[in-house]
Amino acid sequence: MDQHIVIIGGGPAGYVGAIRAAQLGARVTVIEKDTLGGTCLNVGCIPTKALLASASVLQQIKGAGQFGVKTDNVGFNWTDIQKRKDRVVKKATAGVGMLLKAKQVEVIRGQARLSGNGKITVESEGRLTEISYDKLLIATGSQPVIPPIPGIDLPGVLDSTGALVLDAVPKNLLIIGGGVIGCEMAEVYSTFGSKVTIVEMMSQLVPGEDPEAADLLKKSLTKKGVGIILDSKVDRLTQNGDRLNAEITEKDGTKAIIEVNKVLVSVGRKASTQGLGLEEAGIILEKGYIKVNDKMETNISGIYATGDCIGGWLLAHVASREAEIAIENMLGHEVVMEYHAVPRCVYTHPEIASVGISASEAKSEKIMTGKFPFSASGKASCIGELEGFVKVLADKESHQLLGCVIAGPQATELISEASLAVSSRLKLEDMIQTIHSHPTLHESMQEAALNALGRALHLS
Repeated sequence: MDQHIVIIGGGPAGYVGAIRAAQLGARVTVIEKDTLGGTCLNVGCIPTKALLASASVLQQIKGAGQFGVKTDNVGFNWTDIQKRKDRVVKKATAGVGMLLKAKQVEVIRGQARLSGNGKITVESEGRLTEISYDKLLIATGSQPVIPPIPGIDLPGVLDSTGALVLDAVPKNLLIIGGGVIGCEMAEVYSTFGSKVTIVEMMSQLVPGEDPEAADLLKKSLTKKGVGIILDSKVDRLTQNGDRLNAEITEKDGTKAIIEVNKVLVSVGRKASTQGLGLEEAGIILEKGYIKVNDKMETNISGIYATGDCIGGWLLAHVASREAEIAIENMLGHEVVMEYHAVPRCVYTHPEIASVGISASEAKSEKIMTGKFPFSASGKASCIGELEGFVKVLADKESHQLLGCVIAGPQATELISEASLAVSSRLKLEDMIQTIHSHPTLHESMQEAALNALGRALHLS
């Protein structure tokens, strides 16, 4: 197959698309202006989870007494924690480079711009190079949204990237936004001694996720000393010596001022499409995101787009799957992207993971639910993690599993079973008939399915 596929962006969409294209016999060129791996590997998923892993170890050691293990003089070295995070990131990004090299994918460093007639121009080190392609994949990712708050550009105000590279743990940290990133950063910095306050405009943390799971997370963070102010907004940031004052309006109209060392702005992300020449090329954008069909193709034949730059889920694993779909369609296959079984994860403590329909949809009369608490799980008792639950959502008539929510230990790992079940359109009976090993946390999935049918074995 003599096809030259050019991919703009080397993140989870771009590099996975490149590998899939090479597998299918195409000649592949990736244009990346920064470091391979994109936001996820460099300043997103991977470094965040590395910091969370260090926080988790510290929490486990501090809680070792419940297991009869004595620990004295427990502390941490923030510099070493950051060095470990950097090593993890470096290994991940180097691994991407090795994968692409093994597949004979050409990687060019530079800024790409569409120049029409099946060509792009790449600017690298002040030089312009024109590259021709048969098919083009745009996978340029996203960047943090900076809200129009007066004082948002003051020193000490950080985005999610800046929050990952602090050379010291701030004594006081304000987080604007209680979504996934905000809550995960609150988990990290509160564990290492920072007095953290979250201000969220919506009525719950991680808006859009299961309210019961969000409430469990709120209680957990509150126990760690995190201040949580919901239904509120930050009106203004002002300098106060070497500190910052945040002026806040709460739900009832009450005004408050919080004095902090650092402010993390974590209110969402937007597509990174600047400088690509999309509009000049005639590519349609909607609300700043590239519009594509279910085959991931734009309105311009032969030009596809995937990942955060098209909006939607803004998750690395979704971006990778979209890229596979795009490449396969480019190279003669007929496949479409489906989103009914996207797993969503929050790596706090407790962890939250969900897939399929949301809790609001579960209120329908056509939906049946079943829940099993980890307090009734033998394995959860053994590991000292009794908070949380597994909740399944299924169609009342067919018993097809439509969704699942897990809040508690290893939720982000456990969700894979539910993701497979939802994706494969399995029924509650399929989950029940699958023998689950004992004692495991996975048994809770089976028990939740049993409970949905009124057959719970380990609930009174």
